[in-house]
Amino acid sequence: MDLHSNRTKSVLLALLLALLTDAVLGGGLPGSPFFRPVLGFFLLTVVPGYVLVRLLGLGDRPPGRVVVYAVGLSLTLVVLVSIGLNVALGVLGADRPLSPVSVIVAVSVCVLGSSAVRYARSGSGPATRSPLHHLTLSVRDWVALVVVSCLPVASIFITLFANASGFDWLLLALLCSISVVPILLWRWQGSSAVPPYAIWAVSAAVLFQMTLVSGHLWGFDIHFEYFTAANVYHDGYWDPTRQNPSTSLATVTLLGAVYSMVTGLELVWVYKFVYPLLVSLLPLGIWYITRTAFRDRSIATLAPFVLVFYYGFFKDMPDKQLVAGLFAVLLLVVVLDEELSAAQRWILGTAFAASLTVSHYGVSLLFVAFLVGGFLARYGLETVRAVDIEDRITRPRLVVLLGAFWVAWYLLTASGVNFYRIVGVGLQLIDALPFPMAERSGADYATTGFESVYWMVYKFLYVGLVGLVGLGVASSLYAVVTDRDRDRSGEYTLFSGVVFCFLVASVAFTFGMGFDRTLQIALFVVSPFAIVGARAAVSAASQLAARLPQGGLRESIDGVPIDGLFAVFLAVLFLFSSGTVFAVGGEQVPPYNINVDKDAGWPVYTQNEVDATQWLADHTDRTDTVAVYNEWDHIKSRDGLLVSEVVPAEELEPIWLERTSLNHSAYVYVSHKPMQKLNSDSEYIDARQTPFYEQTLSTAEVVYENENVTIYYVSDE
Repeated sequence: MDLHSNRTKSVLLALLLALLTDAVLGGGLPGSPFFRPVLGFFLLTVVPGYVLVRLLGLGDRPPGRVVVYAVGLSLTLVVLVSIGLNVALGVLGADRPLSPVSVIVAVSVCVLGSSAVRYARSGSGPATRSPLHHLTLSVRDWVALVVVSCLPVASIFITLFANASGFDWLLLALLCSISVVPILLWRWQGSSAVPPYAIWAVSAAVLFQMTLVSGHLWGFDIHFEYFTAANVYHDGYWDPTRQNPSTSLATVTLLGAVYSMVTGLELVWVYKFVYPLLVSLLPLGIWYITRTAFRDRSIATLAPFVLVFYYGFFKDMPDKQLVAGLFAVLLLVVVLDEELSAAQRWILGTAFAASLTVSHYGVSLLFVAFLVGGFLARYGLETVRAVDIEDRITRPRLVVLLGAFWVAWYLLTASGVNFYRIVGVGLQLIDALPFPMAERSGADYATTGFESVYWMVYKFLYVGLVGLVGLGVASSLYAVVTDRDRDRSGEYTLFSGVVFCFLVASVAFTFGMGFDRTLQIALFVVSPFAIVGARAAVSAASQLAARLPQGGLRESIDGVPIDGLFAVFLAVLFLFSSGTVFAVGGEQVPPYNINVDKDAGWPVYTQNEVDATQWLADHTDRTDTVAVYNEWDHIKSRDGLLVSEVVPAEELEPIWLERTSLNHSAYVYVSHKPMQKLNSDSEYIDARQTPFYEQTLSTAEVVYENENVTIYYVSDE
């Protein structure tokens, strides 16, 4: 994309005008259902950031870095522009400060203005080279790129076909194909451009296969976030003071609504299609971090798959934690990029630090804590051992920037709900000292008993993975302390050591999240150390063999292809975590499998159930009470999650299993699977067998009914 080219300028301007015209006409141009989502996606996701990347003088960097920087800057700019429009037009009295037209115009002005500034700065001099000038591809390289490009495309079509036909064998075949990609990349001898592209393609394929499990949202917190985003979309206004935790999560709720406005896609499909594309860049960021911090291509090739093949990666899509992880990884990519100037690093770093903060209160605060711990570790080591360690990640200014912005943002948005929630978790942490074993802690997971051999193998695969990470971190820390390893970043090792200490602590205490999520957060950083740990384990075995009297054993151990065996380990891990092995073996598949059993893990909703919630939205208002079956102190029942898309979760009336009546009028939403039975992952209660149904619902008025849902109206008269 040569910004000096008159042809490029003309094409860009024509596309922007076409998108704006279609928005003004409400999708009235011919071909709008196709070209508007495509043009809108590129306008919001690529174009603004790419222009800024060129303006910063980074346009001739390798294509992968240009892409991750451009996308990260684009998303940050769109959020910033949306907040600016929301404030400025709101002050001017506009009823809908956020609309497709206003957003398209504002983003277009930013794009054209940045292009004009860059043109004025560069004058009529020669244009910088395209990022593609780095690529020299053979026929074999092109064939490989085409083949891996088929993975996300096949994921989309095979998943949709399986959903419609119920035929799962193509899905299983696709999962098996994906599992062998790390092995093939380990043996790859062609262009260095293939591994990072393949990492992105596999990530996108895995996420699409998960999010496309049905035609509606699939997840937990995403239903609450959808409620906020839908309000922004329908009101054309983002109220930063609204007492809803999701209000503060601008890159998930505000950005999702803006994508829906500009692309014309339904909000559900923004979360099911756009967000997986964005998050698929997270593992690509791990590739660039590892290439810089370890200077080892084999480690960089395998490290991203440690996260991608972990079930915690795909089970949380779409959700705020992975979006925050994307910006956390991009921030690390920037601070470790040795070719950036100080000004470039701080511009990019500030943008990604801000987006990290407004993505998730928990992940962003943990990264502040990790940075503080890394700074203290570096300072202490330099003081005690007089070791000279670089200070790219653990700079006090970065800690202050992130920490100050975090406090300001979460105090001023959502009326401080998230700030005080985190304070509450901190007080619980102090009260729980010295870390008793809690539900969903690492110890709880590790001590869970299983009768099935499949489940035992599955558990020990993860025990082995965490053990390898720990061994890798320990051996790397030893090398840093003894100043023996110059091939990797000592600062990154210290930073990772702090992150691994957090993971170890979560074996006993969940930090309000659960070990599966703390492991996910840790793997954003420590994934490369699993390969380092595997190498350290074989090296220790080799040294032990040297002390044995038998000859030839050490030579045999030294000849073991460690990285190749680790790639095989990753393949086996994925076949278990995706549910493939369980499905082929006729066993009950684990929760959060990849589309092998739709009802395992998060609930999958029928269109009838979605239609019933829309009826509630159309026929009730904020003064009406809506009740759902829910046994817990917060909403997490199957009916409760879905109804939370149209009614604030904190306003839903819970019907616990022993409840018999209501003391006021209310609408009661009851589906064919209202709530899972207690202590069960697969069975649901029968509402007709509950005391509440027998004494209240059996005589209540039915105001809506379809094949799967009945909505009752209970009167207090």
